[in-house]
Amino acid sequence: MTRFSDELRLIADQASDGPADMAEKVLRGTRRQRTVTLASAAAALLALTLTGAVLMGGSPGGGTISTKVTDVLPASGVAPASRAYHDFCGRQWEPGRNTSALGDRTCAQWRLVTRTGQSFRVPEAVSVYSEQSAKNYMNTSAPLEISSDGRRIAYYSEKDQRFAVRDLDSGQIWLSPQTITRAAMVKAGGVLQISPDGRFLGMNGPGGSNSVLDVETGKVTEVPQGWQIQRVPNGGTPVVVTKDRQLGLLADGKVKTLTTDAKVVNVSELSPDGRTLAYLDAGTAHSGPGGLNITLHTIYLPSGEISGKVELRDTPKDFSAMRIGGWLSTTEVVVADRARGAWGKAPEDVPTLGDITYGIDLTTGRVRELARYTYRAWAGDMSIPGF
Repeated sequence: MTRFSDELRLIADQASDGPADMAEKVLRGTRRQRTVTLASAAAALLALTLTGAVLMGGSPGGGTISTKVTDVLPASGVAPASRAYHDFCGRQWEPGRNTSALGDRTCAQWRLVTRTGQSFRVPEAVSVYSEQSAKNYMNTSAPLEISSDGRRIAYYSEKDQRFAVRDLDSGQIWLSPQTITRAAMVKAGGVLQISPDGRFLGMNGPGGSNSVLDVETGKVTEVPQGWQIQRVPNGGTPVVVTKDRQLGLLADGKVKTLTTDAKVVNVSELSPDGRTLAYLDAGTAHSGPGGLNITLHTIYLPSGEISGKVELRDTPKDFSAMRIGGWLSTTEVVVADRARGAWGKAPEDVPTLGDITYGIDLTTGRVRELARYTYRAWAGDMSIPGF
């Protein structure tokens, strides 16, 4: 699995961990799923993740948008998505105990919010695995990914027992050729990576079934054993992969290793010209007087050489830059961090969960806030385009 985040557990662990251990924990972010449960204020420190869904006022281009679910996702004619989320029906979630009572309810389904502010249930996409147990409670949310342009979504379809890609405007649905049972998904999970235009789907699936699917032609490209898909570009190649935190490029059936001494934990989309990647290196994160210091690296793909590195400057308090997304320009990438705070002063207060996106200037390290995605709930999961 990749990109599974345990930031809040870090808060409880910081008192006993040294700087190196703390940096490792903050930067080991994966994306298997992100679920939070807060039965009390103390439980907040042990909760495993944060989620976000609603673009709030005060953000560039923002304004408060209603998240009222109006209907089931129409067959076609849906505007590009701005995010998708579920919130366990607004109920408190107890890992290994009450998921079966919540997971099959209509209100637990993925909700897709469009750029025009409409909100729809997506019943065809599995959201919560109700079969979770006390030993397997982190595999609770099924994946739903949104292409960077917002026009297509990828998810696990239980009806078809396959991964699916759906075009929101035309309504066309493409299915992966391999059958994957729900039982296999519950046991091992599955991580999806969709290209910015939604044509190519990277599947880190159960049982090591890693491959890239061109949904429009049906062509499947197998990923060599041991390598995990991190990014699939428009055009389908080169695929960005990692193995033991080493970075590589897959093209023509072979992987070219780009790094041998790095500890790559998160990778951006390809730059606009397709020649550069930005990535986080756990080895260059360290604890300083102001908190965690983070260095972003860039690598020039044609030569495989590190083309730059910059330490982030003027970061907000508790900033950790867990995930890197797309590019705003040739020198600025987007990162997403968990929105912390607003947890409430009493255990009965519903916490505010969310994500904040920032633009990072790779020449100066300057950080600027772009948008806030927050909502109030006890638990949930969330997906935004490009991450």
